[in-house]
Amino acid sequence: KKMDDFWKPSQKVLGDMKFLQSLREYDKDNVSPPIIKKIRNTYIPNPEFVPEKIRQASNAAEGLCKWVRAIEAYDRVAKVVAPKKAALAIAESKFAEAQKSLNAKRAMLKEVQDKLQNLRDKIRREHQEEGRS
Repeated sequence: KKMDDFWKPSQKVLGDMKFLQSLREYDKDNVSPPIIKKIRNTYIPNPEFVPEKIRQASNAAEGLCKWVRAIEAYDRVAKVVAPKKAALAIAESKFAEAQKSLNAKRAMLKEVQDKLQNLRDKIRREHQEEGRS
């Protein structure tokens, strides 16, 4: 079985002073489907692609292995969470509209209750005046 040799290109990438920063700033929310597919089909099921085994070859490679596994796990979870976030945003928007409507109805109710109280006060005063006469 032919094995790919990535050592030469890896040395160039690992030698880049901004490589670690690029990993930190990687757009994990937009990993292209072909890349995720390659990771899931080729690397994740590979029994040799585990941090404990990779550490034997290189500490840096162990870190990259953990990073790749974390990106794959994040992508898997994000695909489950994204629809829930969207549904939550819709529900929160509907709730805000309902609260606005409720507050308007409460204001109208308060206005009616204030008018009712004014009428009761007026009737009470009129009864008191009739009682004095």
